[in-house]
Amino acid sequence: MRHFATFIILIFCVGPLAAQQVHVPVIPNLVGQDETNAQISVTVDRGLRSSKRLPTAALRTARTALHDGQAIHASDLRALANAGDGLAAQRYVRLLQAARQSADPSDLAYYSSIAVGTGRIWTLGTMIDAMHKLNPQTEPKARINQYIKVLYPHAWAGNSRALQAVLTFNGEGRLFGPLSDATRDRILAEAREHGDGRLELGMAMGLLEQTRAADRADRNDLIQARNLLELAQRSDHLAVSTTAQNLLRLVDWDQINNG
Repeated sequence: MRHFATFIILIFCVGPLAAQQVHVPVIPNLVGQDETNAQISVTVDRGLRSSKRLPTAALRTARTALHDGQAIHASDLRALANAGDGLAAQRYVRLLQAARQSADPSDLAYYSSIAVGTGRIWTLGTMIDAMHKLNPQTEPKARINQYIKVLYPHAWAGNSRALQAVLTFNGEGRLFGPLSDATRDRILAEAREHGDGRLELGMAMGLLEQTRAADRADRNDLIQARNLLELAQRSDHLAVSTTAQNLLRLVDWDQINNG
């Protein structure tokens, strides 16, 4: 509550916002992430179902050993994960995590996504944490497509962590790029069914922050932000509703609409 009170003071120190240049403060995450339904799992990819698909006898032997509970070499784990073996991917992620600072976030995110895609939902947190460290400009497009392939079905199934990640990684300059109208509509539909106003508030904050960083306020973004805040202020979650109400007071909406 101390951080929340500080934020309210910040709001009223900023005052009304002009239509041409909206100065929105950098908004901290006051509400926290909703972990409800965070363990909902979807099998996106059946993965490697038979060793016959493997190119070498050595890999086939390694896979048999892995599924018999034996330890195998890291290079074999990686090769099996690349072939779609979810268990190998999960074990390889554990090796990467054990390496700590030397672990490549891209590898952590990618091999976690293979594990999650085959139904190993407990690796989702590792995947998302690693994705936060990725550079949207340098991350391979094929890997980004894999993250999307895995995250979206989990989000649409109601996994709260995946849904928050879809929102977080969509946007100008972000890993998934600008948020499409279709994705925005689907996020809002899921939020209405499963959420408590957090996603609407987060989307509004993103639009206001985007406007703050721009040379000129985008009237459409501000109108969308207002509509989202009006939804969020109806939340039963006190921090969500109060933050939304105060953000609505922050902007001179009449000036924007008539500007």
